[in-house]
Amino acid sequence: MKNAKFSAAAAMLGLAASMQPALVSAAESYPSRSITMVVPFPAGGPTDIVARVVGQKLSEDLGQSVVIDNKPGASSVIGAGQVARAAPDGYTLLLNYSGHVINPFLKKDLPFDPLKDFEPIVGLASTPQILVVSPKVRAKSVEELLTLARNSGKSMTFASSSVGAPGHLAGELFSQMTKLPLMHVPYKGSAPALTDLVGGQVDMMFDSAPSSIVFVRSGKLKALGVTSEKRTEVAPELPTMDESGLKGFSVTTWYGVWAPAKTPPDIIEKLNAALNKALADADVRAKLLQAGADPLGGSQKDFAAFCRSESERYGAIVKAANIQPQS
Repeated sequence: MKNAKFSAAAAMLGLAASMQPALVSAAESYPSRSITMVVPFPAGGPTDIVARVVGQKLSEDLGQSVVIDNKPGASSVIGAGQVARAAPDGYTLLLNYSGHVINPFLKKDLPFDPLKDFEPIVGLASTPQILVVSPKVRAKSVEELLTLARNSGKSMTFASSSVGAPGHLAGELFSQMTKLPLMHVPYKGSAPALTDLVGGQVDMMFDSAPSSIVFVRSGKLKALGVTSEKRTEVAPELPTMDESGLKGFSVTTWYGVWAPAKTPPDIIEKLNAALNKALADADVRAKLLQAGADPLGGSQKDFAAFCRSESERYGAIVKAANIQPQS
């Protein structure tokens, strides 16, 4: 009996040993064909722009084409769901924005778990929100805005591109930290919200830097601060909300890359290294800054921890604001 057990164990060891070279060879040969990078938004938008800038350099570094596949719909849920169901072999990736980890608090019956069904690879870029106010609002700083709001005797209004959008959550955090009862006015996109803000129909708005800075530069809106932890290269003259007295205030729209869960760690590591190399390229950095995004980068481990902390932080903001999940 002992000899039989020994023979069976030896056979299994021999089988494992014979398979090991094949596994190592497969890992070393990655990628051997084109990679599909799913972008869950239409072509031409900010997420798509980041994907095409980074994807082109990634293709050059890996020696294989990177195909950008736009799959818009349901606030990124359709495209992300496709990646969650894809084979975990490194050939189908997701490039999404920060809403990916916030959706569980905003969407009913989400068909995947952003933290469990994906492997984070790296953070690519971050776009701050800019606090802009109507020309009719007589405030030139966050401090003056707070004084004006507290002495007005009525709730100020703040616009956003939609319920649950980064600008909405930034406004809710602003209200929670300052104890000001702001009235949220949601729109269907940034363009109509900015139009009403310029016209004075609403008082203030947290909007992405690329779309709002044009109105600031032309004098149609006043910018009071940025929502990033550090001043942004897009508008270095603007103070952060933290510098303006709201300690710890930080709300940015950030972009990252994920793979399906159970993608081999060595493939994740290879992709992380290649994407970091792309982000270090001077031309890539210049194009991202031109698009209003500050380049990021870093380790896979750090990005995974960041995704978890952002999910917890935004979940708390949504709960405190009593924002109800939508179907």
